[in-house]
Amino acid sequence: MGLFNFTRKKEKVNTSLPGADVPMVERSMAPQPIDAPTPTSETPQLGVDAIYAFLQYDYETKGYNDALTNPDESYKNDNIKLFQYDLQILIQRSFMYYDDKIKEIDFHIGSRTRAGLIDLVEELKIKRELVLEHIEKVKQLQQETENNAGMSERIRLSYQRGFMRGLSAITQTKVMNITL
Repeated sequence: MGLFNFTRKKEKVNTSLPGADVPMVERSMAPQPIDAPTPTSETPQLGVDAIYAFLQYDYETKGYNDALTNPDESYKNDNIKLFQYDLQILIQRSFMYYDDKIKEIDFHIGSRTRAGLIDLVEELKIKRELVLEHIEKVKQLQQETENNAGMSERIRLSYQRGFMRGLSAITQTKVMNITL
């Protein structure tokens, strides 16, 4: 019977909650932090790699465009604060992600040990050590973020540089009549 089912059209699966008119939102459709890098298939969702992707985002271009839109110093400072808060949220989410990974790995270590799969258990222990190393790196990044130092300072410097370039462009085009 299942052999000849290839000619039938697949039915759409109802993704809505029972009794609800609105379909469930997929994780990828959830709201993203303001002006955060948009996740792609190459950018990780969570963990230390996601934090690095966030830190490497092009905040200079963002600052430049924001200055052209609203050349106010308080606007610049508010956006820098928002980026810092988004980074803190990403760090907290990464800790939760790694905590879940550790629990999952520990479960598999226990069950595979009871099953006598020694080689697999050794691989899982190595994986666990790697996750612990990532947690330590996230802790370091968290400390730097709290102290406005290290790599997290890149956000402020990059955004501020772009914002200043935008202010300069406004002055050159409006006051000095220079076309860019």
